[in-house]
Amino acid sequence: MSDFQIEMYMGVFLDELSEQLLLLDKRLLELEESGSNPETMQTIFRIAHTLKGSSAAMGFDKLKAVMHNLENIFDHLRNDRIQVSTELMNVFFQSVDYIKHQRELFMKGVYEEQSVDQLIVMLERASRAETAWAGELADEQPSKDILSTPVEQYLTSVRIRIESDAVMKVVRAALVLRELQELGTVLSMQPTFTDTTTDEELDGPILFILTSNEECRTIQEKINQISQLSEVVVALMNNDQPARPEKEQYQPPQAAIVHSTPANPGKTAASTVKETAQVSHTVRVDVQRLEHLINLVGELLIDNTRLVDVKKRLQDKYKQDPDVNLLEDITHHLGKIVSNMRDGMMKTRMIPIEQLFSRFPRLIRDLSQTANKEIGLTIEGKETELDRTLIEEISDPLIHIIRNAADHGLESPEGREAAGKPRKGQILMKAAHEENSIVITVKDDGRGIDPERIRKKAVDKGFINEEESLHLTEKEVISLIFHSGMSTAEQVTELSGRGVGMDIVRSHIEKLNGLIDIDTVVGSGTTITLKLPLTLAIIRSLLVRQDQRTIAIPLANIIEIFRYDEQEIQTLHGQEICHVRGEILPLLRLNHLLSPGQSTKQETTKTRQSILMIGMAEKRVCLVVDQLIANQEIVIKSLDEIVGHVPYISGTTILGDGLVALILDVNAIMQKSTSAHLRFGSRERAIKGKHTMKKELVTIRFDAEWYGFHLEHVQEILAIPPITKIAGAEPHVLGIMQIRDELLFVYDLRASMGLSIQPASSYSRVLIVQDGEQSFGIAVDSVTEILTVYEHELDEDIAQQKASLSMIRSIYKKDERLIQVFDRESLFSRLKTVSV
Repeated sequence: MSDFQIEMYMGVFLDELSEQLLLLDKRLLELEESGSNPETMQTIFRIAHTLKGSSAAMGFDKLKAVMHNLENIFDHLRNDRIQVSTELMNVFFQSVDYIKHQRELFMKGVYEEQSVDQLIVMLERASRAETAWAGELADEQPSKDILSTPVEQYLTSVRIRIESDAVMKVVRAALVLRELQELGTVLSMQPTFTDTTTDEELDGPILFILTSNEECRTIQEKINQISQLSEVVVALMNNDQPARPEKEQYQPPQAAIVHSTPANPGKTAASTVKETAQVSHTVRVDVQRLEHLINLVGELLIDNTRLVDVKKRLQDKYKQDPDVNLLEDITHHLGKIVSNMRDGMMKTRMIPIEQLFSRFPRLIRDLSQTANKEIGLTIEGKETELDRTLIEEISDPLIHIIRNAADHGLESPEGREAAGKPRKGQILMKAAHEENSIVITVKDDGRGIDPERIRKKAVDKGFINEEESLHLTEKEVISLIFHSGMSTAEQVTELSGRGVGMDIVRSHIEKLNGLIDIDTVVGSGTTITLKLPLTLAIIRSLLVRQDQRTIAIPLANIIEIFRYDEQEIQTLHGQEICHVRGEILPLLRLNHLLSPGQSTKQETTKTRQSILMIGMAEKRVCLVVDQLIANQEIVIKSLDEIVGHVPYISGTTILGDGLVALILDVNAIMQKSTSAHLRFGSRERAIKGKHTMKKELVTIRFDAEWYGFHLEHVQEILAIPPITKIAGAEPHVLGIMQIRDELLFVYDLRASMGLSIQPASSYSRVLIVQDGEQSFGIAVDSVTEILTVYEHELDEDIAQQKASLSMIRSIYKKDERLIQVFDRESLFSRLKTVSV
């Protein structure tokens, strides 16, 4: 075959090679586990035969030689001439590994075949050594019938028809020709075909005439193993040669495509096959073409967003114009079509994760032998679909996780028995959809990860000091396993990561906007969970304004959005920090990241800043932005090679107004903040200790004074509901209200404090406060905010003086405000003294 033909058909050949290799791996594992059975052996033999023919048609002789030897051994197995053994299976898998390696070279454009001499010798020895007894037996007792029967050649016709929608018709025809040449001597074929023949020229039937001593049945079986043939007709020619004995005449089964004579075929049996066989109506599409179509759909999505934006402006300007109303209908319909197109095209990128998971049974088989362990693998959710790009990207991280589970996680069979476990360790791989993400779980029932051992290793390697290690939670200690160079293995093995691995795994997952988490129980096992987006092409994002720029931040990485006083931002060791519910987090300013020349602390008149808490895995960073705009689905556009790498920017998108928005690279920001986020040293520990004692308050304001209730005591905050007055009640008792079939007293807090009574307004609220098992309603003028205060903000001197004179339990100094916190017991005691 010419180089042009090789290039033209290589993609189809590689697709078929990949599919057949996956199936071959699976069937070989079945063969090793359950022994030979007719169905498994027939499938394996057919795969070897198909790959031999495909390799020969493509001109790969060494690959053909390997498959030919494998086919011979499989033929011995299915005819019970040899038996399955571990040594024989190892040879099989070495052959498959060679084919996989050769496929990788082909995919890189390297068409030179690697040496197979040693592998061929192993295959030939495996075949000869196991079948020698059959040859010796035949030599001792030769069959007189066989010796005395002359070998006769019969004139046979073979007619085929290739499926109309098949690709590489010339290659399919060449496979049939090669097969027939091995069965006999091909005298003629009609029409003739060469490397330059087009597929259209082979739309009709192809007829071969050959001489062969093989039965029609044998020829039929060989040709039927070639895929995408819609018709195969095998028959003896009418000639003066002696006819074969009647017992040798091939009588096809009901559904076979065979006729007694090629001259008058009549109705073909193809129609019968259509009734019984299921045909997969699929079309192979080049990935580049598919990506181009997806990009076009992305452009449609962008223009549709722009059209909606223009429509809104026209509606505001020409509300009564009928053409504008028509535009509304067209825009709405077009939006639905574009949305459906987007969903449909995204589904074309989705493939079952089985294509990835099917690689791991073979890996587990090899790991079991290498580690001398008994390992069982269970796979769940293999039908779960995932973007094909992600499947390619997560293959290596999953392989590393599986290797770690087999090498470090599972104990030896003897160790498991001593621990009261079955000798055979178990690894579970599971995939499932969770909202707009896919969750992949790898779980083992091994020894688990000892946090104390991790802690000691981290201190020994200098990642943290002894004092810092004592302040870490167990979860934080386990996360140290992701530190570069961290390993708890006593000795390096071929399976382990050699001290480098889990940090690379996490980095790889985070680059895909994914998360990785570890849960472990010493003595019971470890579960590693990967959470990934379904696709990398279209994502949900939060749009923010920074100076004159619009920035898109992936919603998957946004943990929380809140407001923060500029005066509360502190600096520790040159790093700005903020306190969020007792945690000290690094604080970064988006304008400083995008414009490094500006000062770290902005000249701003704002007293309240918009803060985004963004994160990956256990990492958290606070990010100051100028303005929040809206949530929006965006189409990711990669940065052009001319632009090159832009710090903290992963790509761009086009908005509805036609302007370009930059997409924030959250992973890069996490990498920048790693050193600041890990630990701030002993000073940070001291500050954190003070901030750990925190309280959250529901704050209210009466006149110029600020007051608060502990949030833990407030069950609910309601607008003023209907209140039934109680005759003869005290002025501060407003009456009774009904909340979910429960009657509660409602008190006016102003009146209870002796302040002037104010009429209720739209801002008035009722706090449902609990005292033991009893709840009360407390009416207030308004609720200002939920505020977090810390122990260091408690003014004890003022609190002691004030508490002795009123119902106030403590006073916190927050900014320039003094917030008086009610003592619940004292307040309720005063309220309960009123007799209704």
